[in-house]
Order: sequence, then structure tokens, then C-alpha cells
Amino acid sequence: MKLVLLHGRAQEDKDPHELRDRWVSALRRGIEGIGHTLPIDERDIVFPYYGDALRDATSDDPDTLAMVRYPLREHVEDDLGCAVLHECLHGAGLTEAIVDELAPRDPSLDPRLVASLSNEWVQRGLSLLDRHVPGMSARSLAMTANDVAVYLENPAVRDHIEAGVAHAFDSCGTEPTVVVGHSFGSILAYRMLRAGGRITCPVRALITLGSPLGIGAVRRALDPIGHPPLVARWSNAYDDRDVVALHPLDHEYFAVSPRIRNHGGVRNPSDNHHRIDGYLHDPIVAGWIVAALESD
Repeated sequence: MKLVLLHGRAQEDKDPHELRDRWVSALRRGIEGIGHTLPIDERDIVFPYYGDALRDATSDDPDTLAMVRYPLREHVEDDLGCAVLHECLHGAGLTEAIVDELAPRDPSLDPRLVASLSNEWVQRGLSLLDRHVPGMSARSLAMTANDVAVYLENPAVRDHIEAGVAHAFDSCGTEPTVVVGHSFGSILAYRMLRAGGRITCPVRALITLGSPLGIGAVRRALDPIGHPPLVARWSNAYDDRDVVALHPLDHEYFAVSPRIRNHGGVRNPSDNHHRIDGYLHDPIVAGWIVAALESD
């Protein structure tokens, strides 16, 4: 039995071994919280580190909130990054009416960054996040949207990131495997398992945590969606205060067959409600992982 842990974005320049230790420690604490012990040897835990590869493939100016990877387009729905941000801002309660009231149009905004009303609205909405939505970071959300857009729309970027992850999966051979993907890692896990070819091990369970797969723009970019053929069971957990995990992966937002089991009762204690520690400490999530690793 193998356990594969797929981290999210913003892990660049970190020591892969220390990051892996943090995940395993959080997992142990969650499992011990429900009266169990980690049912596999730590040597059977696979931790593909792709933080530097993601940074190298997607980074632009780290100090700007602009979606600078792609040319700004006339309508927000035509720009995947902006469409993701638009939906997340609404999910955080920043509707057009609220943004217009709290952040009126600024004629001094750089016209190179504001090529359309849609993108200007996104910029103004982001400017309110840090002040009006507790625990949310405008920069972090903007960079998340940018990374997701670049990964999904650029085949060269996908190949660059997925090559290292596929190599790590090779160590699983044909052994039954449990895959846990957090945030961006859930998109990576889904796309690679859905596409097939690079991963050949039977996946006993896919467990996604804080996943943005339910965001409409992300789902449309992945069309046609479907249950990954290698995956026996898919479970998804989210904190309804986590704006990245905007929607459950249910029949309305991610309709696949067999249906995904959803748990929306996570109460992630971190400031942004998105950190992996809080998800792995959740007793339901810990129970899913234990059950998948112990099942015959």
C-alpha cells in the first residue's frame, strides 16, 4: 500500500523533506485524534515536490495583483484567471454592488492593467479583500488564480509540472495507492488521474481537500469532466469559509458518476481556513485516510 500526498501552490523555495515532515506530522496528529495510528510505514508515503517547478513555469512579477500572464480581454469569462477571481470574490461576498460602493472606479488606475471593465472590477474587488474579508489575502488569491490558469491553459507548463509528479508515482508500481491532494494539488491529481497514461497504479481512494475544482471556470476548463477510471472512490472535504474551496464537488458543481462523497463540516482553525494542517486534523478526513489505507 502506498500513500501519495500532493501539496498545493506557494511551496517554492522550501525544503521538500521539511515540507513532507510537516504533512506527515499533521496527518499523524489527525489520525491519533480519532484513536488510531498511521497504518503504513512512513517509507511508503510518497511526497512529490513540485513547488519550484510550478514557480518556474508560472511566475511573473510577484508584486503585482494583475493577471499579467495573459492579455486582458473584453469579457471576464474569456479570461480563465479573471473568471476564477470573479467567482471567488462573489463567494467572499464582494458583489458588484458592494465593490462599486466601497471601491469606486479610480481614473488613475494603470490603463495597461485595466483593459476592460471586467478586469477593472476584479482589480477593485481584490483591493477590498484584505480589508473586508477576514483571513483572506488578495495577493494569494490572485496568484492562485494565475497559477491555475497557466497550468490548465498551457500544455508546456502542464508537462513540466506533471513529469516530476509522474516520476514520483512510478515508485508506487502496481501497488494499491491512496492519493490525497490539497488545493492546487487536487487539480493536479484529478487531471493526471483522469487523463491516464502517466499513472498506472490502482488508486483505492482519491481524497481532495480545499479543492477549487468546483469553481465554474475551472470545471469548464476541464470539460468534459468525469470520474477518473483508476480511482475506486473519491471523497472531498472543504471548509465553507475557505474561498478557494468555493463549492462542494456535488452533482450541481462537479457532476460525475459515481458521485463524490462530500464533507463540508471542516472547521479549519487557520487564519485563512485553507491550510493543510487544519484539513488533516479533521476527524472525518483522518477517518477516510485510515479506512482507505486499511481496507482490503
